Amino acid sequence: MKTLIIGEIINNNLSSGTLEILGKAKSLDLDVQVVTVGSDENPSIGLDLCKQTYLKRQNNSLNLSKAATKISEIIKNEEITLILGSSTYMCRDLISFLSVDLNSSPVSNVIDFDVASGNVSTVNSINGGESLYKTKINSDQALLLIRPKAFDPVEVNFNDDFETIDRGMVDKENLELIETLASKLNAAIGGTRAIVDAGWMPYSQQVGQTGKTVKPDVYIACGISGATQHQVGMKDSKFVIAINKDEEAPIFQLADLGIVGDTLSVIPKLNDNI
Repeated sequence: MKTLIIGEIINNNLSSGTLEILGKAKSLDLDVQVVTVGSDENPSIGLDLCKQTYLKRQNNSLNLSKAATKISEIIKNEEITLILGSSTYMCRDLISFLSVDLNSSPVSNVIDFDVASGNVSTVNSINGGESLYKTKINSDQALLLIRPKAFDPVEVNFNDDFETIDRGMVDKENLELIETLASKLNAAIGGTRAIVDAGWMPYSQQVGQTGKTVKPDVYIACGISGATQHQVGMKDSKFVIAINKDEEAPIFQLADLGIVGDTLSVIPKLNDNI
């Protein structure tokens, strides 16, 4: 089965989570390639075991939609049917984008999986590991989020033999557009966990399951996909305006007013007309 692993970089090498998934995939004799997303300038992530492609982002960039689009292109062009990622913020975000594009629901909390006769089945952990359940995936593509430490990492020798694709992403400086809009509206600014983790905002401004819960009269979601963790912190807002270029972004399910468009194009027009 053709398989793609979404890789991550830690300390200039592939993360332990990536190597754990690669070890499991190799034990099943799957036809594997790795697509790694990161911002390191000269990582040592080439693999003797399989093909490696590096999607290079700008440092501290947040928008993963372009990386997801490129990964989706690879999946479709090479007819990949199994997509694996570690259960980290970045992989969860990427696989959320891919699930919309591929029309396939992701399976999370996977602690084991198997492939037999072209079919993918999983074992999943819930309730803090107290309960297990099994799934059988019937969609054309299987999207699995693997729990850390589920498998033993494969031993590899890293090299510099990999293709790099440079992808421009959203810059921190673009927050000035949001600050200008907030000033005109006399509004407070909040951010997602990704914004806070990247150091763009203090934790005190984080909105979501692991941050604050807010209930403003008007909530403007700028380029936010609307993952469940974020919705928890803002779903009781009286009026929600969502701006996102992905017309199927979950945030639109909560929105009273939705604008399908690039935030970096929409916000300047709002600033010019307020």
